[in-house]
Amino acid sequence: MLLNVSTNTRPPIEVHNEKVINAPAERVWDLLADVERWPSWWRLCKWVKKESARSFTWKAHPVTLRSTIVAKARPREFAITADGLGVHAERAVTVTPSLDGRSTVVTSPETQVGPLPWLGRLILAPRLHAANDAMFEALARAAMQWTWS
Repeated sequence: MLLNVSTNTRPPIEVHNEKVINAPAERVWDLLADVERWPSWWRLCKWVKKESARSFTWKAHPVTLRSTIVAKARPREFAITADGLGVHAERAVTVTPSLDGRSTVVTSPETQVGPLPWLGRLILAPRLHAANDAMFEALARAAMQWTWS
């Protein structure tokens, strides 16, 4: 007899975050797209080493990740892939300005696959959602007080 093999290709971890930020979309996007400045406003990002225009290595507590920028369309879209020990993540950030241009809605779906997400999905998914919320809070604070130095 043939065994019934599941064809479910859904990632073990899927999170979706959204935040309204009281700053113009261009400012929010500029902070997101400047990966080398992430550690200045995002406390979970310890360091970033840019390797090329589209690739960089960074430490997101406690994991070191190799990332590639897969979409970069100012001021609307920024997306990366990230690979670390036992994990592959894909994250897209959509930046949508309000009608008056004074605030911005930031949305971000993220998926993670690999042995680590499969084994720890029940614990890691809620933690990832909380970490992404904290990132958006930090992004909002930085965007509201941001000036290029």
